[in-house]
Amino acid sequence: MKYASYLLIMVMLIGVASLFVLKRPDGRTWLSLDDILGKAQTQAQQVLNESKQQLDKAVDMVNSKETTAAQDKPAKIYKWQDAQGNWHYSDRPNTRGQSEEMTLDPSKITIMAAENTDILKQLKEQQDAGRIPKDLPANMSPTDIKKLIQDAQNVEKLMQERSKKLEGI
Repeated sequence: MKYASYLLIMVMLIGVASLFVLKRPDGRTWLSLDDILGKAQTQAQQVLNESKQQLDKAVDMVNSKETTAAQDKPAKIYKWQDAQGNWHYSDRPNTRGQSEEMTLDPSKITIMAAENTDILKQLKEQQDAGRIPKDLPANMSPTDIKKLIQDAQNVEKLMQERSKKLEGI
């Protein structure tokens, strides 16, 4: 029984391999890697183009909703001064004291997408659990921070170059 399954697998492999060798009446092989790769590349490009279109539509929808929302109602913010003389601005009034309500002109407001702050929550959780020292940011000198920012910018440039190379393929 074991040999019969091996024999069956070998016959199938030979049958598939023969499609790469045997010729059609027009002189081309029945199957070639160029045909397979060409079709795969075409389909991948179609999927990429459709994805880009869907993403553009989603971004346009979000931008149009943000724009209309900002234009429809005036924005109200609250400001107050703490005991040390520092001014605070918020979308909610101060719960511990008086705050001054201010109305902003919607035509002068620029709406920006919020950045993902999950990493800050994770850092706080790890600091609370004692896995990371709470004074970690204070341990960095200005030179270290400058180097860290330069390294991040270099990584960003590399990622952009790689993205351009991948788009060019």
